[in-house]
Amino acid sequence: MEQTTLQDALTADEIAAANELTRRWLTGRTEIPAAASGLGIWPLLAVLATGAVEATLEELLEAAGLDAGQAADVPAALLDAVRSAPALNLALAAWSGPRVTLDPDWVAGLPVDAVGTLTGDAAVDKPLLDAWASRNTGGLIERMPVNLDEPIELLLASALSVRTRWRTAFDERAPFRSGPWKDRGKVLTGSYDYEVLRVKPDTAVLTVQGGDDIDVLLALGREDASPQDVMSALIDAAADPDWGRPAADSNADLSLIGVTFLKYKAPAPQTSPETNAVVPAFNLTSDLDLIEDAASLGLELASDDEFAQFDRLAAQRLYVSQARQSCTAVFSATGFEAAAVTAVGMDWMGAAPPQHLHEHRRAVATFDRPFAYLARHRPSGLIIIAGWVTDPGA
Repeated sequence: MEQTTLQDALTADEIAAANELTRRWLTGRTEIPAAASGLGIWPLLAVLATGAVEATLEELLEAAGLDAGQAADVPAALLDAVRSAPALNLALAAWSGPRVTLDPDWVAGLPVDAVGTLTGDAAVDKPLLDAWASRNTGGLIERMPVNLDEPIELLLASALSVRTRWRTAFDERAPFRSGPWKDRGKVLTGSYDYEVLRVKPDTAVLTVQGGDDIDVLLALGREDASPQDVMSALIDAAADPDWGRPAADSNADLSLIGVTFLKYKAPAPQTSPETNAVVPAFNLTSDLDLIEDAASLGLELASDDEFAQFDRLAAQRLYVSQARQSCTAVFSATGFEAAAVTAVGMDWMGAAPPQHLHEHRRAVATFDRPFAYLARHRPSGLIIIAGWVTDPGA
């Protein structure tokens, strides 16, 4: 039986809703994290919504960009479809404590085989939760991002990972000779004879193609542009194949962000766009308290210990007492790998020169200062991981 693909399992509107959650969350923050996954949060909002009522339900649905029916269906559809994407892994899980009585209908709708148990003893629960996080991210995230010193009656979690090898590997070169990353870290160079670089007057976006339908996009903006504006432009570019214009079509005399043009002679005529990319390798991690972003994530009421309404989730009155995400992203010469674990805890409420040479024109894109990046599933356009590179070696 043929597996359902992501682009078949989710509608275009649902994919756009997940991507807009990423945009709203990241661009609404004072600082964009080095690595973060809106996709890791999105299905958890849907699961929470299936147990919420009234204003809490409306806030969660609005943040997720879903209606009630979609909230019930999307998590299971997403889990099923990810199985058809070899580079991706997604797991969802729930654990309840001994003092909470979950609504049977809510449990029946969970996109997990069973609800695990929490003993309330951190020495017992922590190794099990950490093992789940590590197992479902291939060891990239070794710990569940939750504070077990605080009481938790119900824990919901997602684990997401992506791994891909570049279609065209990078070479390593000497460190940058100027700029904020002068003489620091590894610098990678790639050469492409197909369209990978698109530009607008204030932004340049490079698409690095991986195998298994994964792309990683890098965006460089004006030096005075805010990270939020650059990230928003990058998300626009990821969603629109006609964003900007190919750098190869630009007038070489124009000033483009991070792009210069090189002319050289070669034996054969130029028949395709030519691009060189100069980018830093990076290995980044972030640990985020999502309660700080409650407004953009639809968790303001859900995390209010007086007004949260999860009447369809449990017999007892619960609220979101903590929500955290750990995320890591590694960009190397051979590929890209990233992972995110998101946890929502709930508690009680209180050669020789030829004779004839042809002129070639090559665009050179240099990412030698802070920039935005994201990884997307190429056929569906679903954004998996995104972040802002302030220090590639941080």
